[in-house]
Amino acid sequence: MVQVTRRHLLKGAAAAGAVAALPGPLVREAHAQTTQKRELVVAQGGDISKFDPHFSTSSNDIRVSFNLFDNLTSRRPDGRLYPGLATEWKREGQTIWTFKLRPGVRWHSGDAFTSADVKFSLERTWDPAQKTRVNTVFTTIDRIEAPDATNVVIHSKKPDPLLPARLAFYGGQIVPKKYLEAVGNDAFNARPVGTGPVRFVSWKKDDKVVLEANPDYWGGRIDADRVIFRSVPETAPRIAALLKGEVDVITQLSPDHGERVAGTGSTQVVGALYAGLYVLAVNSKRPPLDNPLVKQALSLAVDRELIVKELWRGRGIVPSGPIAKGDNHYDPALPPLAYNPREARERLRKAGYKNEEIVIETTVGYTANDKPMSEAIQGMWREAGVNAKVEVVEYSVRAQKNRDRSFKGLWWSDPTSTLGDPDGMMWRLLGPGGPQDYWRHPRFDELGEAARFSVDEKFRAEAYREMTKVFLEHFPWIPVIQPYEDYGLQKYVEWTPNPNQQFEIRRFNFKFRRA
Repeated sequence: MVQVTRRHLLKGAAAAGAVAALPGPLVREAHAQTTQKRELVVAQGGDISKFDPHFSTSSNDIRVSFNLFDNLTSRRPDGRLYPGLATEWKREGQTIWTFKLRPGVRWHSGDAFTSADVKFSLERTWDPAQKTRVNTVFTTIDRIEAPDATNVVIHSKKPDPLLPARLAFYGGQIVPKKYLEAVGNDAFNARPVGTGPVRFVSWKKDDKVVLEANPDYWGGRIDADRVIFRSVPETAPRIAALLKGEVDVITQLSPDHGERVAGTGSTQVVGALYAGLYVLAVNSKRPPLDNPLVKQALSLAVDRELIVKELWRGRGIVPSGPIAKGDNHYDPALPPLAYNPREARERLRKAGYKNEEIVIETTVGYTANDKPMSEAIQGMWREAGVNAKVEVVEYSVRAQKNRDRSFKGLWWSDPTSTLGDPDGMMWRLLGPGGPQDYWRHPRFDELGEAARFSVDEKFRAEAYREMTKVFLEHFPWIPVIQPYEDYGLQKYVEWTPNPNQQFEIRRFNFKFRRA
């Protein structure tokens, strides 16, 4: 009978959202397939917390920052690596990479982009005085040379075959040395200057950010004059805005609403299997979460298959560990994470669990289904004997807790695999000094460091296999789902989602369909 109760809870959560989101009269009658619009309006599940790309990796922020700024290399939605601010690169010897920079590029301020900006940007990421959120991305780099304005030489400490891929994502955005040194970090964050396809115009907190097309963009002017990102945390108003034609794109479209969005004459659904996982990250420094047996019990008490089926309509897969499907060294032989509430209760008994309160801090809409999943998991944990509590926090509060590392217990995180390799997800986030450094294990650390610098893929495979075993004993994250991330679009919008959450609006990936 317990099973029925949980299933009803899950269905109830989904149905409540659907009813609220889908007022039939709001659906437009017109089946607009083309448009003459010059303004792209995007509604996402939260506001911007930081424009400075070195101080945030949250999905709501990077949708903007990866369009304000460029990287030396670029990972496009097809998963391949393309030239960005660097037109070509090559490895010379084991530890030297040379990058030839694109000529004629200018900052939004009008200043010329040079190799000095590249050297400044990358060195800024690991500068302890800066305290960036991307301080572990380029720990393989020993030193950087800028011999002239259009060439950069990067020396790695040991062989780093993943460096060009590393430069394509978090931390690799190039910022303007002259401007940033003149105005300082706070002023730069308030009025960012990049080389990207859009320029900053204005930001109204909890409302919208307005951007304008960079007419001189080296990759060609985008197919819009202005781009607006609106903050609409609740799912129902976000979908209603799409159906009424007030916005052109919505993010975090939950599966229970997909059928309705796809069923109108004017809107469509596009999606991609996320290159990462949705996990409950754990503050393993706080009792009783410092006990591995307690975290094992929490994992065993989560019925992931039910969550995938009822809350995600099958639009996701149950993870088998900390490596996302599609990544290098993903082990297809590893079984999905088990659901066994009886064993969960037994491990709580062995742990000496004394009914301490365990808190999930969730937002509403940072990730699709975050609050419904929290409530469902709270019910599952209570059935297993856990004193579980869900607390809802604003997105800005979550962002601050993320920076301060002050979560009470568990919180939703959506770690992205930035390299298509465990080094770009598990090790980037959980390694020493990383953004989610709440737990340490000497063998895990030894293997992660060795795998980062090895060019022997057989050794790396063995290292990540052993790291996965350690992970599944200690659960610094509790993986819940690898979802398909869906978006709602007007049918006159031609756009392809990137599995890594970049919201790519450059000419090769976005245009309005015009009559």
